[in-house]
Amino acid sequence: MTIGMGRRTRLAAVCVLIAFLPFAREAAQRYSVFNAVAAGARHGQGAVPAAPDDELEVPAANNFASVEFVNRSSCYAGCEQEDPDAVGGYGRCPNPSRKVRPQSSGRGLYILAQPDVVTAVRNGSRMRVSLVNQTDKLLAFAACDSGLAIVQEAQDTDGIWKPIETLPASHCGNSYHRVFLAQNHFWAFSAPRYKGTIPTKLRFAMTLTDGSKLYSNVFDGSINPSQFTSKPR
Repeated sequence: MTIGMGRRTRLAAVCVLIAFLPFAREAAQRYSVFNAVAAGARHGQGAVPAAPDDELEVPAANNFASVEFVNRSSCYAGCEQEDPDAVGGYGRCPNPSRKVRPQSSGRGLYILAQPDVVTAVRNGSRMRVSLVNQTDKLLAFAACDSGLAIVQEAQDTDGIWKPIETLPASHCGNSYHRVFLAQNHFWAFSAPRYKGTIPTKLRFAMTLTDGSKLYSNVFDGSINPSQFTSKPR
């Protein structure tokens, strides 16, 4: 069967277009990354937190964990975009961002703690905490092997907020890079919901690029006294 010149030309053009798509996508991602803005205090000012999706809360959920030491942060973010300023070789995480539901009433950059939303993990269940970007900017966040600078804090018996988790850290310079969160997207993390002998208030705190702090909503819980002082494991 003979294929006409016009049809062969169109087929060739389609093949070229298909071959070019991955390069076009990479170029678009790099362009968007170069327009990213470092997340700072101004992005959280006047923020209005709201549930970013339709995950159901389960108030009677048994998603608690009792520990006797300062735990390590568990907020790891997946990101399609490469950081053009990174050396390379950092650890990656298969936790991509998700799109915020269109009917969300949220606004700004915020952290939302949802202790009654159950997230399944390999050896049990945890609570959910989300970092939500409902600004009009693509935001960049500092990361260490894809771990964000988010830790859980608790009030001690004097009402002073203290961290009960440690920030991600590495002795290898290749571990440090940026991750990017698009407008109207969020990362959902599985975080420990602590249970101990001291009833207290808890929250999540994030250190932003400009050194400012972004705090989640406060929620009720309990911890063990050693979580303030014991060495991380």
